[in-house]
Amino acid sequence: MSRFVALASLTFFVVAACGKASAAPVFVLAAPSSSPSPPSPVVLPIAAREHAHEAPPEGWCGETAIQEGLLHLGVWAPQRVINRAGKPVHPDLYSTDIPVALTELGVRFTSYPGGRGFAPIAAWIRGAVDAGDPVLAGVKILPTKHPEWGLDHFVLVVGYDADRLLVNTTWGHRAWVADTTTPGLSFANAGYALRLSGVTLAPGARAAKLVVLEEDDTTVKVRATCTGLEKGQNYVMERRTSRASTTPSWAEEMNQGSRLSGSHITPMSIR
Repeated sequence: MSRFVALASLTFFVVAACGKASAAPVFVLAAPSSSPSPPSPVVLPIAAREHAHEAPPEGWCGETAIQEGLLHLGVWAPQRVINRAGKPVHPDLYSTDIPVALTELGVRFTSYPGGRGFAPIAAWIRGAVDAGDPVLAGVKILPTKHPEWGLDHFVLVVGYDADRLLVNTTWGHRAWVADTTTPGLSFANAGYALRLSGVTLAPGARAAKLVVLEEDDTTVKVRATCTGLEKGQNYVMERRTSRASTTPSWAEEMNQGSRLSGSHITPMSIR
């Protein structure tokens, strides 16, 4: 029997994961086109969120971007917890604090290794998105109040098309961004990006996807979904109080029958 593991903290964070399931490769043959059309946009299903109401006047753009990425990786964490994980000396996370927070939260990530410039960083980000990994990146807000800074704002890149990157702005909506010089977000001279590729889980487990359905000051309700499952295979979805927990606080056996996905909706208290 394979496992879904949904590690859920009632007070700090939720991690959801599921047992590994093999999938056969699919090969598709297509006839050549005499007039190729532009490639369709590639977009990851990661909802845009906004800064928590308790965020300081400086905002919590880094915290919000991390929170969005964590949900895609099967983790729920309040932004205040993400902020504390980075151990910042400022009210909000700076570029040097974000890797600290990700490490503390058990996230596997890779830093962009190239130099500044939109073309190389966009190519690197597209490769990450193609693999299903969101990218936390730094952008400028034009006209900038701090021309001496390498970045003004953090976003989560969730897609791309031929010329632009699609970002969750951390203001509750998405935007298409390139290396423009017009007012707004810009990747001009960009050089900061972190590819979020997963969280540390128990052997044989794989990450679920979390979607926040309802949220207030005391409770958050999330849907945990695992896809790519084997027909007829039995699975167990578990919720744990943390990544370090050895036993689940909740578990449910799921017989997939003919389904290729499974989901669970659960409310959790927040303190």
